[in-house]
Amino acid sequence: MKKFLLAIAVLLTANCQLSNVNAQTYVWKNGHPLVEDPDSITFVKPDMGLQVVSLKTDAATTIKFLYPTKDYEGKPIWMSAQMLIPNNHVESKHISKMAMCNHYTITRSDECPTSPTRELDLPDILVPLGFTVVSSDYEGFGETGDRVQAYCFGEANARASIDALLAAREWLVKEGYTLSDTIINYGYSQGGQTTVAAVKLSQSEYRGKVHFMKSFAGAGPYDLRLTYRKFLEWGKIGQPAVLPLTIITVNELMHMGLDYNTVFLNPLASNVKSWIISKKFNTDELKVLFGNDSVKYYMQPAYLDSTNASIEVVLREVDKHRLTTGWVPDADTDIKIYHSMRDDIVAPENSVDMYNFFVQNGVTGAVLDTTSLTGLHTASGTTFAMTLMMQLMMW
Repeated sequence: MKKFLLAIAVLLTANCQLSNVNAQTYVWKNGHPLVEDPDSITFVKPDMGLQVVSLKTDAATTIKFLYPTKDYEGKPIWMSAQMLIPNNHVESKHISKMAMCNHYTITRSDECPTSPTRELDLPDILVPLGFTVVSSDYEGFGETGDRVQAYCFGEANARASIDALLAAREWLVKEGYTLSDTIINYGYSQGGQTTVAAVKLSQSEYRGKVHFMKSFAGAGPYDLRLTYRKFLEWGKIGQPAVLPLTIITVNELMHMGLDYNTVFLNPLASNVKSWIISKKFNTDELKVLFGNDSVKYYMQPAYLDSTNASIEVVLREVDKHRLTTGWVPDADTDIKIYHSMRDDIVAPENSVDMYNFFVQNGVTGAVLDTTSLTGLHTASGTTFAMTLMMQLMMW
């Protein structure tokens, strides 16, 4: 999807390329600057507070920062994120509207939002519309790159996103900015799942701390059990790495102790660490390494039988991240759910069930759109970005 989003972003931002035009690094503690070094952009992790690196381009000022949050187990951790501020808002010291962008599936370290080599992408598209956009790296990338990524751990990633947003807003206030309460929440694919999980958290443990005026969720795997079952029905996946990645993440983070030789066929079984856990390859590169989209070429037969007890052990763990049950959303939740009925990676039934869940719980502002996105999963990511821009153009 990156190549499509890059084209959109280039058209919108013209000559905007990430470059170190101005750089300033400083750390604050309780609102007081501790270090200021205009010539340095090196992270020196503080004991507490927020560290910021500022990079100014033609269109926006990119703030890369570390912030305290919690990992998937609820333990304190430092993570990394970025904030894009339109330059005219930097000059006026007023943020009229903010957006929290939840990134889609990435498997290579340099794809994360704070990567110095990242291309223009989904967070950048709203900057020309006057949005200040905050994006977390999620656990497993950026500052926490030495960890296994929390792939599709919806609430964990949503917590990281919200804490990044709150840390950014706190820093802006300390810097003398005035802020509007206008905040939108959006993401596609895994980011769509994170978007809905963020809605859930905003109405529970973060109630009173953050409120999303609108949320836009595209093609998210809101029910991983359903998603796994559809993989088996289809027999092949547009991005074959997502099924092994789901199992590997659950196994590694939940300490299940699965022997990968009993789950995968070679060459994948022998290369789990070098291909996936290493985060050296993106999904297109992994597709080439896998050699075939058909699940039977890299999954052991036991994991292709939906009635097998081995699968049930995994599914019980992924069920913990299911968003289509187990909570009661606010009736005035404003959320639009997008999905292409031709999706070849995330089954559209995910979005149908998610929408039905909202409706059954009395949410009047939920909308399901299965017509705006018409292509396969990756191509529909581009359409989602364009549709989102059109939705917010005059807002």
